[in-house]
Amino acid sequence: MHIAFLMPGVGILNRGAEAFVVELAAALAREHGFAVTLYCRGDAKVPGVRVERIGALPRDERLVNVLYSATRLGRKALDTLFLDPLNLEWDTAALAAFPGLWGGGYDAVVMEGGLVGAWLCRLLRWLRGVPFVDIAHGNSPKWEGAFARQGPDRVVTFTEAAARMVRARAPKARIAVIPHGVDLDVFRPFRPDATPVALDLPRPIVLAAGAIDDHKRMHLAIEAVARLGRGSLVLLGEGPEGAAVDRLGARLLPGRYLRSAVPRSAMPSWYAAADCFTLPSLTESFGLTYLEAMACGLPSVAPDEEVRREVVGEAGVFCDVTDPTAYAAALAEALGRDWGEVPRRRAERFPVSGTVRAYAELLQSLILRRQ
Repeated sequence: MHIAFLMPGVGILNRGAEAFVVELAAALAREHGFAVTLYCRGDAKVPGVRVERIGALPRDERLVNVLYSATRLGRKALDTLFLDPLNLEWDTAALAAFPGLWGGGYDAVVMEGGLVGAWLCRLLRWLRGVPFVDIAHGNSPKWEGAFARQGPDRVVTFTEAAARMVRARAPKARIAVIPHGVDLDVFRPFRPDATPVALDLPRPIVLAAGAIDDHKRMHLAIEAVARLGRGSLVLLGEGPEGAAVDRLGARLLPGRYLRSAVPRSAMPSWYAAADCFTLPSLTESFGLTYLEAMACGLPSVAPDEEVRREVVGEAGVFCDVTDPTAYAAALAEALGRDWGEVPRRRAERFPVSGTVRAYAELLQSLILRRQ
């Protein structure tokens, strides 16, 4: 069975969505015998997977972003028409990949190519009978609802909350809920090969990991730890707000703040050095870093909303992260409680092997139905 993935940012961006697709593609090839081709912009090397580089209009292309940001009215119009920089990257990547998808003899396509990608996949299905899958990596009702209305053979969401969101916008969508999974052998407490990072900071250590941008709202974590009045904050990540966040950290947490960018392979050692995990992002489609932290035995402090409650459950504390006093109180509660095995047991509900197996079974069922 030969399947194709389109994920334009692979090899260019270090985000959770790209890392997930790379790991899923490699696991499907390694563990389930699929022949996998990955279409992307970057020069990626994925074991067992054929990588085809394609051209596309980058989401960070300067002229596009200048035009997009020129006026609030113009930005709103482009958003309404799905002509924002991210969608333009997806659309042009789908057009670039289509000749390969047309001639590749694929049995199924997993498409991250915007509305244009969905339309091209519908054409491919109509003329060649090739099913296609949309993985709802985002948590925007507008975007995910619009993609789901294009009639993919399956829309995969990571949580039941996301499934309800998609169904509200696309009642006819055929949805499969497949939660993310964590490698419980790599992410676990007290790994001999994951010696905690030596941190010359006052304890306790609050750890946050993710992009440093407006969406992740890392400034809220800085304000909350400052209000907590003790301990330190470690931020792992990089992004356009890095300089501003660092200035805030230096001002509010002098001697108690550190930011670093580390490879994914090093993350277990950083989790091992921390006492609590937090991520105050505006929305998450799942929040894999919560799962990694819990697998390493850490409790989490998270915004109080459906997705986070479905993922973190009894292994964390929920609060209004926009209220520094409430956020600080939640951190104090998490740091002051004896969590025992609760975080680890919660993470064990989400083994990565189960995630990969669910995708393999889904793809096999769509392909066999076609034959």
